Amino acid sequence: MQEWVDLVKVLLAFTVMAVASRQDWRERMADDIHWAVMGVAGLAFMALYVAMEGLRWEYHLIVIATAVLFLDIFWDNDGMGRALTMSPYAFALILLGAAIGVIGLEGMRYELLTPFILYWMFVLLYVFDVIKGGADAKCLISLALLFPLYPGLWSLPLLGLPTELAQLLLPFPLMVLFLASVLSITILPYFLMRNIIRRDIRFPQSLLGKRIPIDVAEKGHYWPMERVREDGTVEVKSTPQGEDFNALRQAGAGMVWVTPKIPLLIPMTVALVILIIIGNPLFMLL
Repeated sequence: MQEWVDLVKVLLAFTVMAVASRQDWRERMADDIHWAVMGVAGLAFMALYVAMEGLRWEYHLIVIATAVLFLDIFWDNDGMGRALTMSPYAFALILLGAAIGVIGLEGMRYELLTPFILYWMFVLLYVFDVIKGGADAKCLISLALLFPLYPGLWSLPLLGLPTELAQLLLPFPLMVLFLASVLSITILPYFLMRNIIRRDIRFPQSLLGKRIPIDVAEKGHYWPMERVREDGTVEVKSTPQGEDFNALRQAGAGMVWVTPKIPLLIPMTVALVILIIIGNPLFMLL
């Protein structure tokens, strides 16, 4: 039975992420409806899990607390008072505290707590700019709701779980982010070879992007790796500096170092497939 449930989850996640990746590639944005579908489905599966396991009704308080956090990411509360802005988080913590108070810490189920914990982790990673895009953060939060446990499809993945503790130490959504980040850097050798051939050698910029005409950069999906100093001169940096190509043009820049806006959703979708079919390669270290 669980294999069929996991199959439905996998097909849903892959379909939604593939469609969102296509939109992100074309428009460099993905509509919230994608993550709403995945997240709501994940919450429904969490509630179904509580029922199928025959757990007491208080476990639903954890699901509701997680739902409050999840729905808050779609609520544009800019301009609201601080008390109103923080109220969903306070309500969610109260619900979780009530569940723990009734059930007790010894009776808590980590598969229900994991989405709640990962929500805060992904939000913090977004706030501190480790996760660049809001769509990427929402996708990971939705995956946390849908996959609090590693999915198992009969003989897949090829690398099974070494221990139950592995699910807690290396949760599935976090490994999607990790593997996607690893896949993202595979483009670095391409940039290096291209820049060597064109004799545009400057480190670390030659590893991270390319030098192109500013008119081409402004019309494409690029972040400049250059910025204008206060004295009006142009400074080359190793990290993206925003999108003020007009300021660079006024400073006299003709060719600029840029790095392409490669949507993380694409390697995240690939990472999802790899983890489902092959499994987590880090398990071989445990």
